[in-house]
Amino acid sequence: MRTILTALTLSLVAPAALAAPGDAAPAAKTASDDTTIVVLQPSGALPPMLTPIVAETTPARCRPMIKRTQVPSLTQQLPARIALASCVADAAMQPLQLIDGQESVLAIEQATAPAFALLDNVIDVGDASVKIVALRNRADLYGQMSAKMMMTVPPLMTNTPEAAALRDTRKQIVEGMVEPWKEMARSNHQAIVDLGRHHPELVKNPVAQTAIRDSERQLAIPVATR
Repeated sequence: MRTILTALTLSLVAPAALAAPGDAAPAAKTASDDTTIVVLQPSGALPPMLTPIVAETTPARCRPMIKRTQVPSLTQQLPARIALASCVADAAMQPLQLIDGQESVLAIEQATAPAFALLDNVIDVGDASVKIVALRNRADLYGQMSAKMMMTVPPLMTNTPEAAALRDTRKQIVEGMVEPWKEMARSNHQAIVDLGRHHPELVKNPVAQTAIRDSERQLAIPVATR
């Protein structure tokens, strides 16, 4: 009897003993095991897209220009967006009541932010020739912002040394405030020149060549005299 029990025990234990360490009996398969979720990974970065233009947030006098930004041709859309950006900036800055203080700098930057966003989007989407035009408009806009701030320095009311010294001091303060804008304009001019160097095909584009030559002249002006 003991021999029979021993043989029966070995027959039950043997399969588990012969299994490789770590092997487990397969679990019962359920219907959910047949479901496979495939996650597709993008093969590369998505191309930049044009941002929508919202009429309600566009200055009233610039809204008629929106129609030109919605034509099917991208070649026509991008210049229209550049023109719209200039209109938006002018309309936003016109009503500002400015003084020779930092709060006016912030007010101008806030007012022109939508215009810069339009230009940046064009730079992201456009080819080299369009980028140059948009960069030129960025540089010009920084120049307009600087000019508006410099106009906040009060004129000399009395021709005395004290009054002249006070005005010079206030002028120097405002010049310091607009210096970052002048540097940004210079960076945009440099970007234009760099694009011209890296895209020799632009030599046949008169608009691009005019912008490149003008940027070269701007960069040649000593910083202190800008």
